[in-house]
Amino acid sequence: PSRPQSAPCDRARTPRMGRPGSREAEHTMLEDELSSLLHARRRASSSAPSLSAARGAPARPATSRPSRFQAHLADSPREVGSARFHLVPKIGWDEPLQAMGCSARNVLKKTGDEWLPEPGTPHGGCWLLPASDDASVQIAQRQGALRRLGWRLLTSEAEVVLRLGNKAMLRDYAEQSSLLEFLPTHFDSAESATYPCILKSATGEFGKENQIVNSKEEVVQVAAQGLGAHWVLQELVPGHVEYSVSLLVKEGRILLALGTSYDCGREIFVWPHVRNVKVCLYTASDDELAVMSSFLAEYSGICNFNYKLRAGNRKMSIFEVNTRVGGDLACDVPRDEAKRLFELLDTLPEGAASSAGPSPCAGRVGAGGEWDDPLVIEPLGVHKYTLVYLHPFRIGLRDYVRKMGLFRTEGLRVVMPHAPKRHITCLRGQEQRSWYDYLSDENGDGEDKVDEATLAEARDYLSGLIDAERARLRVGAEGYSDGGDGGDRVLIGGCSQG
Repeated sequence: PSRPQSAPCDRARTPRMGRPGSREAEHTMLEDELSSLLHARRRASSSAPSLSAARGAPARPATSRPSRFQAHLADSPREVGSARFHLVPKIGWDEPLQAMGCSARNVLKKTGDEWLPEPGTPHGGCWLLPASDDASVQIAQRQGALRRLGWRLLTSEAEVVLRLGNKAMLRDYAEQSSLLEFLPTHFDSAESATYPCILKSATGEFGKENQIVNSKEEVVQVAAQGLGAHWVLQELVPGHVEYSVSLLVKEGRILLALGTSYDCGREIFVWPHVRNVKVCLYTASDDELAVMSSFLAEYSGICNFNYKLRAGNRKMSIFEVNTRVGGDLACDVPRDEAKRLFELLDTLPEGAASSAGPSPCAGRVGAGGEWDDPLVIEPLGVHKYTLVYLHPFRIGLRDYVRKMGLFRTEGLRVVMPHAPKRHITCLRGQEQRSWYDYLSDENGDGEDKVDEATLAEARDYLSGLIDAERARLRVGAEGYSDGGDGGDRVLIGGCSQG
């Protein structure tokens, strides 16, 4: 069934008292600014972000989808080059970001497996910030190559980003870290659930596919492929107010928190299927910040927590952690406050990936292109085996990133290298992700001719990865060893060209 569209933000405009210069007066002024901003958005044209865009849902593009190889720039190179902060991909946030007055933009497109141009900014380096979950993972995964292009980044190891942003993996991480009490109850099956409850995609964002279900039949109808890696079934926590707190985090330490409350006027709802939302500033308590901090070990970047406070004990019930800039920060937080977070970010040295260090082969440049860092999924429990898995021609890792939960299992470390972009001879020089160059395309009627030099380069690169995993297993990583050289516990697999 179709669901009601989100209405523009509104809030009660009640008189407030406060001494000039006092904390109460300052808070009143900020809320007045927020009210003015929200009412201005209501008066904006239909192309301006709606409430759903403000909370994160991408605005529907006014033009047709660009082709795979279309240029990334939505505006002129001069506009792109003058920015200090670029939020990617373009999802309709540019106007409220420009209102901050700190040269933040949302105008760059990312199509298919293509990435971004060099920043070319006169400000001594431009920050690249994710505005979607997919972008946050790809920036983490490709941080070495992006930094070499001149982008400034505050990010983490891709595994750290995934364990927070993927809703199924967040539950596993909370269990391992003894933090399950701060999440809604998760149900392993439709039969064990208490109805009504919430069904959501493990990898969905901006509230897409969130819905209230009232029976196991409804769950089965929607989640035909089952729960776990694809779908999450969780407790419906009653309460008419939902909180969103955006954080600037450096190596697990919260540097700044900006909170927003969304009063939906009813106890039972799921975002974004709500109307008549009242939006107010919110200051997270020290206890709430301590809980959020406990989830953020090894994390660097901007993120936001969405949660409710349970009636009675006021304990947090965290629905999701978004490892990106959220719509609250991009659109709903008063512009001066949002600017304060971006300006603080601009004073920081760039964040490193993690103490695990880069791959021994990372950053190598061969005849065909540069090799990005591989994506690594650490095992549950003790590391006993490694799978080195190669993606298909052209596709890259994007689809695999969205289903990382399928690979995560007991004892198995998964290493997913990323083929470089090469100019493919049989495709008239078209640039594609490929393990080696194809000289001919026999269309399945015969064996394709391949370029021996790029094939040898890929073989050399992959041998380095395999040797590194053999060494890791040989020394008895994490206390496990079978006395062998490690080679019999390295598995190699892939799909299609991989």
